[in-house]
Amino acid sequence: MVEDIRTFPLDAVTVTVINVGDLQAPYTDWLSVSPDDRSIPDIAKLVGRVRMPIQCFHVALSGTSLLVDASSYDFPRDHPWAIPHYQPPPGLLAGLAQANVHPNEITHVVITHGHFDHYNGTTRRAHDRYTPCFPNARHHFGRADWDEIQPELQDPNSDASHTLAVLQREGLLELAVGNLDLGGGIQIIAAPGETPGHQIVRIHSAGQTLYFLGDLYHHTIEVEHPALMVQWNDVEANYRSRQALAEAALHEQAFLFATHIPTVGRILQTDAGIRWEAV
Repeated sequence: MVEDIRTFPLDAVTVTVINVGDLQAPYTDWLSVSPDDRSIPDIAKLVGRVRMPIQCFHVALSGTSLLVDASSYDFPRDHPWAIPHYQPPPGLLAGLAQANVHPNEITHVVITHGHFDHYNGTTRRAHDRYTPCFPNARHHFGRADWDEIQPELQDPNSDASHTLAVLQREGLLELAVGNLDLGGGIQIIAAPGETPGHQIVRIHSAGQTLYFLGDLYHHTIEVEHPALMVQWNDVEANYRSRQALAEAALHEQAFLFATHIPTVGRILQTDAGIRWEAV
């Protein structure tokens, strides 16, 4: 188990990792694995449910206060993914407060994709209405995901209508198509596969490179076996996105942050292939 809030000062960049809560994920059920793949030793070790965090990342650098994903732990105690007798951390806003980050200071929120656990913390309910948690931030969301979740946006009881629709109504939502340069060494990079509009964030500052990967990988085994996918992935698109990231991250010796992988890592090249090294 890792701490719920961790801060990494990296020269000109400071990253605060905020875990809003852990799941017991039926990960082996999620995987689309052939009988031959099940003989791979790393896969054979995966028995039962896998504990996974839901992490958000605050990045402070000159002139910019950026949040990658804004999540809320929203699982009832009887949910099949809930850990028995588990008490989740105080949440994203409490974590930001502990890191001395005021919500009004945040300039950008990058929502990596349209799965609820990556955007359901962008608003909060107050007096029977939902209001933005980060009222001064531009919220960047993939156009392809926006198009895909239109039916959810029409449902007044859905997470999307309580969050993304509110951001759009308030003029805070910007829909990204392809790559986007935010300036100051910050780039949003299209990385489809998990969803059509899935995107990652690259930051380059003072000679260091960092990537925030969303759900490009859910587990380190997917880094080391990049053809291994969960069942809802677009296999070809996700494989291309993973290969592009791995090639760049190897060359740049980049630090990697992923929503559901508890360690910060780097990709290393070995005789057996690439592997995730926790740093």
